[in-house]
This record gives sequence, structure tokens and C-alpha cells, in this order.
Amino acid sequence: MKARIGIMPEALIRKRLLAMAKGIYKPQANEPKVWYTSLGAISSLLCEDNIALLRLIDREQPRSLTHLAELTGRAKPNLSKTLHKLADKGFARLEQMSGKVIKPVALFTDFEIHIAGDIEQRVIEATQGKIAA
Repeated sequence: MKARIGIMPEALIRKRLLAMAKGIYKPQANEPKVWYTSLGAISSLLCEDNIALLRLIDREQPRSLTHLAELTGRAKPNLSKTLHKLADKGFARLEQMSGKVIKPVALFTDFEIHIAGDIEQRVIEATQGKIAA
């Protein structure tokens, strides 16, 4: 389960989204689905500890946050906060089970970072009318 993540300046991310909405830019199948403006922006979320946590969740399939806390030795509130951040960015999912039980699910365990130079060029060309969607 590998996530493809792109790094591109914010202005070009916006241009890309607007061009897609207008139908003048069609993303290629291999383009990242998740975009950040810098390596620093993604590195705090996908630090070594959080990647290890996602891999542990994938491997051990904990049935609840409580079970995950037992597996990791981390406090449940700390885990909950980290998992909510990972879930907000689409790297994990928190499934509501019976009652108040929440089951963590890792959606990605490996990450591929793309510095989007070629995509930047395609976005610029599309928005200047030099290429078709």
C-alpha cells in the first residue's frame, strides 16, 4: 500500500485544481493524488514514528485504539491525536465499531514522494493554452 505524494508550490497546486475544474488539465494516471507545498510540510506528519505506527497497524490489525495503545505502549489520547492527523490526510481510517470503540486502519504503509517538475510544466502549459486536456 503505497501513497504517491507530490510536492509543488501552492500557487501551482491551485492552478492545477482550477485547470482540472475547467477541463483544461487532465491528470495522468500516475500523478500523485495528495499534494504538499514542501518536504517540510509532509515530513512532520510522515515522520519515522508515524510510518512505523502505520506499519504496525497494518501488520497487527488492532481491534481498537485501546488494543493499539497496549501494542505500542503509547497513551491512548496521544495515539488518537496522531491517528486523527493521519486520517485527515487520508493515510489512515478510524472505523466506528460498536459503542465507542474505534478501530484504526492503515491505508498506506509506504510512501513515494514526487517533486513535480514535469507536472508543473504541464500545468503551466495547460493554463496558457499550449496543450489540450
